[in-house]
Amino acid sequence: MSLLKKIDLHSHYISPGFAQFLDDYFDGKGDGVPTPEFSIEGYLQLMDELDIDYGVLSISSPHLSAAPDATMLRLTDEVNDYASTMVQQHSTKLGYFASLPLPLVDESIAIIDQSLDEQGALGFTLPTNARGIYLGDDRFDAVLAKLDDRHATVAIHPNEPKPVNDAIKEKVLAPLMEFFFDTTRAIVFMSQNNVFSKYPNIKWIVPHSGALLPVIAQRVHMGNQMFNVGDKPDDIATVMQQLYFDLAGKVLPYQLPTLLAMVDENKIVYGADAPYTTDQVVKLLADEISHSEISTETQKEKFLFSNAEALLKL
Repeated sequence: MSLLKKIDLHSHYISPGFAQFLDDYFDGKGDGVPTPEFSIEGYLQLMDELDIDYGVLSISSPHLSAAPDATMLRLTDEVNDYASTMVQQHSTKLGYFASLPLPLVDESIAIIDQSLDEQGALGFTLPTNARGIYLGDDRFDAVLAKLDDRHATVAIHPNEPKPVNDAIKEKVLAPLMEFFFDTTRAIVFMSQNNVFSKYPNIKWIVPHSGALLPVIAQRVHMGNQMFNVGDKPDDIATVMQQLYFDLAGKVLPYQLPTLLAMVDENKIVYGADAPYTTDQVVKLLADEISHSEISTETQKEKFLFSNAEALLKL
């Protein structure tokens, strides 16, 4: 088992309110997956076993926007309050990314200041889409402007696309395929709409080694030139150098080498994706990264620890 020191930027907590939300709106199977067991004691034990020095927890998908506005607002308060209390009790070991009630703009802006100034959030988790409105849509400009003003760290998390093909969903769970598609869709849409150049102070973390971005980025770049896209989108190759990428999920043997050829190795960070990834699999995946010959020992130390340490200013 790997004993390399780590900082985990992609794992999840399940508050009582979020568990009830999953029961009420998804019959206890958000994204088709039964709600996993979560306890802070269990996560702290996993941290100890994997030599995770610090963990940053966030709410996973489905996004809270699946609930009506009033319920979503109450639930946003509940998940953020729960995390803030949890972190205060384990301040040397844990941090959290706060949730926002997108697509509600004014309410989200208010929570940004509250989370950073009063509740100790390290940043925010935003869904790829909220009720089918994607990051990069100009309806979210005021929220992104506020995040930019606060020099916020923002971890993107995939959300099931809307509408969804139910026949495909029945056979292929959303986390297996649609999550990669939706992450890729969101980042390319943001790039086409100049989000990254308009809001340069936001530090974006893209999950799952960039999903399909390493495969499709050059195609997007070529197509923009070939079809003379008039709005002059952000250069996707430059964007890829500016973004952070977490290593949650199965990234070897194929995904990480492709990603490394395109991005800044100082912006790759570790993610366990607990508890949706079981402890046994988390340990296997961490071992794969630690023992891989794809990267040097210096690179592994960056990916697993020091890049995140610098990002969070720990």
